[in-house]
Order: sequence, then C-alpha cells, then structure tokens
Amino acid sequence: MKNSTQRFVAVSRFRDESLYCSKPFSLDRMKRRLSILGAILLFSFTLAAQHPLIGTWEMVSIKYINADGEKLSLDTSSIREVKIITPTHYMLIAHDVQGDSLVFNRSYAGTIKLEGNRYIEYPTQASVQIFDNVKTDFTWKVDGDKFTQAGTIIRPDGKKVVLEEMVFRRVKTANSFPKNPAIGTWSQLSSSYTNFDGTKESHTNETTTRFHIITPTHWMRISHRNKKFEHVMGGTYEIKDGKTYPKLVYKSGAIAALASVSTVEMSEQVKGDKLHVSGVVVRPDGKKFMWEDVFERAK
Repeated sequence: MKNSTQRFVAVSRFRDESLYCSKPFSLDRMKRRLSILGAILLFSFTLAAQHPLIGTWEMVSIKYINADGEKLSLDTSSIREVKIITPTHYMLIAHDVQGDSLVFNRSYAGTIKLEGNRYIEYPTQASVQIFDNVKTDFTWKVDGDKFTQAGTIIRPDGKKVVLEEMVFRRVKTANSFPKNPAIGTWSQLSSSYTNFDGTKESHTNETTTRFHIITPTHWMRISHRNKKFEHVMGGTYEIKDGKTYPKLVYKSGAIAALASVSTVEMSEQVKGDKLHVSGVVVRPDGKKFMWEDVFERAK
C-alpha cells in the first residue's frame, strides 16, 4: 500500500506542477514530463500485472495423504524442493536429504493455469514417466514471502494423492536482471558442441528435448534424450558486460561433475521468437567444453 501511495503522490505532484506551473510550458518540457508520467504508469501497471505466485520458491514443509491412504508429513530435514513459477509454465527439482548429502529425487515441468485461487499444473516433462497424464487441482495462498499450496493429484491409475498443505518460502537473491531479454520459457531446437576431449557432436529436437526456463533471478532446465530422462539442472546467474555467468545450484546426479568446473560463460541473443546461446565451460585443468544452442519460445 505504501508503494502504491508513493506512486499516486508522484503522479499527483507531476499533474499539479504541469497544470499549475507559472512559467510558459515549452513543447520539449511537456514531452519530458509526459515521458516521466508514461514511465510511472507503465511501472505501476507492470506491478499490478505481476501475479504473486510468479517467482522461485523453496519448500518448507508438506502434509499429505498418499495414494494408499497414509497421512504423511515432511520438512527440509528429509526433502528439499525448489519450484519456479512463471506466468505460463513451471518447473521443480526435488532432492532427498541423506546425512550431509542431497540425492536427486525427481523433477517435473509443464504449463500452468491460474483461475482465481485455483492453480493447476499440467506436467509435460518429468524425470519419471509415471506422471504422464496426471491431473492436478490446487488452491494457492500467498502471505508475504510464504506460499501455501493445497489440493489433489489424480494419478494415471486413478489413485488420488491429497495435498493437505505444502508450504514454500520465496527464494531471495542478491542480483536480479528484469531487463534480461532471454527471460521466458524455451524449447531447444538444436545444439552443437565440442567436448572436453575435443570431439564434436550435435543433435536436434528429434532426438533430444530440452525445456529451459529463465527468470530475472534463476534458471532451470530439464533434458530428455531418445525419450528418456537425461538430466536436470538450475541455479542463479549474473550478467556482466553483455555476458551471462550461470551458477549451478540444483542438479541431478547425471551432471554432478559440472559442479567442479572453474568458469561458465555464455552469450545469449534473442532474435524474434528464437534464443541463440553460445558458451564455454572451463575445467581447472584448462580443458574446455564449448557449445552453440538454438531455442524457440515455448507455447
């Protein structure tokens, strides 16, 4: 409410100064004032349009009834889950906690539908195929940085999982890049790359599919090869001097070796509905992995 009031006051002050200014109003001066007013209004409309569910969330606790009718509850001492929600899509990565280690458990991704307090996920990508044709029906509630999800999951075999309460907290980062043109959800069309040993390979989406989400603060990607789950990864990133530097935070075991690389540097360019990405991964021994990817905006 405070921010809304400040914006109203700012607009009101501009209006008063414009209409009741005692000095002659030049055309250039009027244009500058109108530009400022337009920027204020655009900023206000953008904030109003931003749904409170949009963002990156980490699970705090969950209470549910499984398909066999058992009531269960879990928290971060046994499972960790991070979920990205965009205006059109979602993706999540979950790990089991085993001692001091995190062991990959599952990943899902797909489209979403928001209707009032209803939140529906339509999974289209998963690390396990038992979730093909799953039907979900959730409700949502956001209170500050707390997101509570509840509802039902109907499995392909008809059995129901009741989500009594799943609590998330918003993930906060030191950096945010809201003007990054690569923000969105992307499906990979092709990739060509040079491995650490110098061998060259390539593929298209006929054999390998990669579903990639980029937000102002995070990124996440799930990959399938020959219709089988390959890996999932995600994290944060920085942009410096036109280059993107991703940080790997979440991953499946299949790509755990990437955590030991020295640097990852990428160039991203958006052309229409296509995203072109070129990059290099440098290991501590100096060997490089280089790639060029082409994505199209997911529908």
